[in-house]
Amino acid sequence: MSVMIGAWSEQPGVTVNHEPATTMTTPLPSATAPVGDERITYRGPLKRWMISPEIGALIGTLVVWTFLWGNGQTFGTSGTTLNWLDVAAPYGIMATAVALLMIGGEFDLSSGVLTGASAMIIGLVSRFFMGEGVHIGWAILIAFATAGAIGWFNGYLVVKTGLPSFIITLASFFAVRGLMLVMSKRLADKVYVDQIIDQKGGKGFKNWIAHEWRLTDFSLRDPIFLVLLGLGGALFLYGLMEQAFVRRAKVAAVGLAIAGAGLVATLLGFALLHQTDGVTNNLIFGAVSSVGLVLLSVGIGVARFEGRATASSLPSPSKLSTSGLLPAALGASGVLFACILPIPFDRNERRAVLTWTTSGLRPVIAILAVCVGAFLAGRAVLRGLGERRTVGGILRLIASVIYAGMMMMALTLSVLQLTTVQALRAIGMMVLGSGGIALLLYARSTLGRVDRRWHLIIGFITAVALVAIGLVSRVDSSATRFRVVLPAAMTLAAAAVLANSILEFMLAKRKASDRLVDRLAVRLQIVGGLMIFVGAAVRLLFTNFTIAEAAARKAAGEPVPQNVLRQTVLWWFLVAGIGAFVLAKSKWGNWVFAVGGNRDAARAVGVPADSVKIGLFVAVALCAALTGVLIALRYGTVQANQGIGLEFEFIIAAVVGGCLMTGGYGSVIGASLGAAILAMSTTGFQTVVGWNPDGRYAFLGGVLLVAVLVNTYVRKKAAEAR
Repeated sequence: MSVMIGAWSEQPGVTVNHEPATTMTTPLPSATAPVGDERITYRGPLKRWMISPEIGALIGTLVVWTFLWGNGQTFGTSGTTLNWLDVAAPYGIMATAVALLMIGGEFDLSSGVLTGASAMIIGLVSRFFMGEGVHIGWAILIAFATAGAIGWFNGYLVVKTGLPSFIITLASFFAVRGLMLVMSKRLADKVYVDQIIDQKGGKGFKNWIAHEWRLTDFSLRDPIFLVLLGLGGALFLYGLMEQAFVRRAKVAAVGLAIAGAGLVATLLGFALLHQTDGVTNNLIFGAVSSVGLVLLSVGIGVARFEGRATASSLPSPSKLSTSGLLPAALGASGVLFACILPIPFDRNERRAVLTWTTSGLRPVIAILAVCVGAFLAGRAVLRGLGERRTVGGILRLIASVIYAGMMMMALTLSVLQLTTVQALRAIGMMVLGSGGIALLLYARSTLGRVDRRWHLIIGFITAVALVAIGLVSRVDSSATRFRVVLPAAMTLAAAAVLANSILEFMLAKRKASDRLVDRLAVRLQIVGGLMIFVGAAVRLLFTNFTIAEAAARKAAGEPVPQNVLRQTVLWWFLVAGIGAFVLAKSKWGNWVFAVGGNRDAARAVGVPADSVKIGLFVAVALCAALTGVLIALRYGTVQANQGIGLEFEFIIAAVVGGCLMTGGYGSVIGASLGAAILAMSTTGFQTVVGWNPDGRYAFLGGVLLVAVLVNTYVRKKAAEAR
């Protein structure tokens, strides 16, 4: 996200290198060529995605979803999807406002308690105000007004006193919490308010604000899903091509013929793939779809974009550096170990790893852990000492080696005692496989810069590795999702990698920006992404029972599956969409980035910094009021301590979504993805996977740490690209 202050701005998709100007003579641009600047460096689509603040949250969402899908038999079905979306909706609404506030450089520790306080105000006012209560519409209006006043008060104190927002909102947290307890005990004679929906206008407002739709049969679900997924994917991929490659002056007919054959194979294979649950048929149809996808992509590339001369001989290994060879070797080794890991470990073994090993092997594991910890600590300390070998330095080295060795031993034995063989086997396959693929892709990029033929070779190896992992999972597992869905998905992913490698090898890459082409590419990606989203929503929200099938189930006494979609989810999408639009497309969004990056500098160029900060606090409070309204109308009973502690989870969702703790950088869409991660962990660990729900807190801590590290790395790379 670029920040525009005054007349200074950056073009989307380009990087401005601030270098001293040199005196030189350049020819005037032609009428058809885009007017550019020699200081502007073009960024391709992959680089744009990788330095975006949402990339960490997007990868995290995919990893968490895949992990829970692999460990829970019902995760990924329409019922569980709607369940975690319902849990994610309040997180998403609040994460949107909290992300905007964090981008503006502030925190609000009263955001959690304000959600419960707003719901309590609705309950107390609708039941006890003026003795008999008032219409719930007035109660909702009072809740919004009260929350907005508290938000304005927080923002006003922050900008006028200069005190940290942490202190001021913490004081508001305790004040609001105390007032809710006192008022509930004074008016209701208990610490909760019930029968909210039974008050005047309660049921009407619930149908209007917190409605529930029960979705049953929809026989056209699968055709609509296939059409939207195919068209959306094609538009999205073509948009990426437009950003990456140079257009031809004239369309090549041979490319259109190849693309037509690929389109037929892709649609036929994918349609058949979606209609079968057989293992062998899925593998065959997955292969047909993959070949068709490769032909379709290559055909479009050949037809629409300029080619470049191909090399006539194999690349020479002498040009390669260890920075590319080592990741390639490690990646291939990781995939190999992931494929052979099922051999020594039984998938039905549920004993702890330390108990499963022999008594003679346990001391060896402990000694190896001590050696690894001592080596890592000794290497780090020696590097810091350099040439200085003082007595204090030697003593510090000895103490560090002993301490690190003992800690590594304790950590290793604890993990092995708490982890079953079955879990270690699954985690090992996932980590080794995904890590190996990531290293191969990194090696493809690194070696491709030396010689683009290596880009094609390593891409082919990566595609083979993906297919190998899919085949191993098919042979090894007895679960349908691993024997049917995962191999087909891995085969399609291999096709995408191979198609990308071929296109990168064959086509001329863009080196300069073109405003019209870039605008078209972004719009194609947005439309394609929305079509994919709608198609997936249709697939997940509805069953595909016909009316006759539903009637037959009822006659047989069997339950007819019903999916419940709550309006809370739609409120989440609406708030997140408004927040993303304001942040990305409005002047006020630019002010938020400017104030969060440097408040004094922003004020110096005319940005109303104080008004922006106060507005952000008010936005958080109003979103809390909306969440409180949804809570009150959804459950009808509200506790006085409702929402306490959730403020930290709102902040975690924003940080996972790419917001820096220091302000000036972040994403609303990423915050919504962070909310989805929190919701999936909440519902998945206990209700789907069946694990101890208390482990969720350890998961949140780990996610927060990883998110901070990833966001810092992404921010660093984005700064290096400017």
